[in-house]
Amino acid sequence: MKTVVQRNLKTLLEESREAELAEMLAKLHPADVAEILNPLDMEDTIRVISLMDIEQASDVLVEMSDDSRDQVAAEMPLEKLTELVAEMDSDDAADIVGELPGEDADKLLAAIEKEDAEDVRRLMLYDEETAGGLMQVEMVTAREEESVAQVVARLRTLGDEADVHYLFIVDHKGVLRGQATMRQLLLARPEQLMEELAGPPPLIVRVDEDQEAVAQNFQKYDVQSAPVIDDHGALLGRITFDDIMDVVHEEVDRDFYRLAGSSEEEVYSSGPAKIATLRLPWLLFNLGAGFITSGILSYFEASFATILALLPFVPMVMGLSGAVGSQSATITVRGLAMGRIVEGKIWRNLWREIKISSIIAATLGTVIAIGSGAIHSALRLGLAVGASIVTAIVISTILGAVIPLIFKAVKIDPALASGPVVTSTNDVVSLVIYMCLGTAIINL
Repeated sequence: MKTVVQRNLKTLLEESREAELAEMLAKLHPADVAEILNPLDMEDTIRVISLMDIEQASDVLVEMSDDSRDQVAAEMPLEKLTELVAEMDSDDAADIVGELPGEDADKLLAAIEKEDAEDVRRLMLYDEETAGGLMQVEMVTAREEESVAQVVARLRTLGDEADVHYLFIVDHKGVLRGQATMRQLLLARPEQLMEELAGPPPLIVRVDEDQEAVAQNFQKYDVQSAPVIDDHGALLGRITFDDIMDVVHEEVDRDFYRLAGSSEEEVYSSGPAKIATLRLPWLLFNLGAGFITSGILSYFEASFATILALLPFVPMVMGLSGAVGSQSATITVRGLAMGRIVEGKIWRNLWREIKISSIIAATLGTVIAIGSGAIHSALRLGLAVGASIVTAIVISTILGAVIPLIFKAVKIDPALASGPVVTSTNDVVSLVIYMCLGTAIINL
């Protein structure tokens, strides 16, 4: 279906059949339109967006990936962009305006309604990776002294604009006192006061809370939206489930790219030089580790007969150590991201990894000891290789589990540890263990 629409879209664009194109797109969901626009160049993307009605075009821009949206915003005429931003929720508008040059941002905010502009400016003050950067100010609130009848009447006047998951109930100072569901509102007596319906929200988010922690709590409490408060308990806005889904996808994408020693910017960059600069730093780190391993082998050249016997098994040792280290690091990084590894469980996780690696190491070490001893008809060589691999695997697993924890402790994304850092470190450490222990056993 998507392929057919994309073909039709290209045909209609080439033939300038704009009315038919607008009619075709009007039948599609904004998320589908955003996906269909992905392969188009920026000029055609802006042209297509300009053909839609303002409401649909605004929704499509919101549904686009962050980088694509920023490119469209940067190249679209400011007057048209202003129309689209005026239709958006405050959090989406803040994301777009925040990426514009200062002068353009000021012009855009001056052109939209004063109250909306103030909301966007306030949201732009928060770090984009905190709850403040995620929240929107559009929400339905009720004063605790209001009656149910008054609130229902107000909801009717809002019509389709009322996107209500929960009613947030505040006092005369704007401090959050509780929340009520639409079901509670419908079943309550008209004369009941809202303070009687107010119940404690399952989740309350502090405005400076990290977005990853917010996402974990949304999953934990299974809520559709959550109120955001300041240090004094005043209600500032709300975060909705769709905002959290964006965070989860963003974090997963970022972790995958960092596992590969790259960045999510690579997907949206067409310049080979730019992509190369994203990949090169970690490759240079690997290259440095390669020089170290070369130096280690050179150091053992004095024991030529010994190193000659051990040399055929170097790839096996480094490969197995790297694999188990990466497994351990990946499990640890994921555990940290999902909140399964917290401060009180760090040692438990480390001990668990040591036990697992010991079983794996004993199994692989035994197989390798028997195999290498049989192939080379040398029992001592088999023992040397097997014992070295057992030790290297256990140490590599420990490093794989510990390095992400160190990164997190010094405020560096632990996902960086699962790729080039763990791999390169394990290469060096496992080779040192193998050559030292193997040489010692053979020379006994």
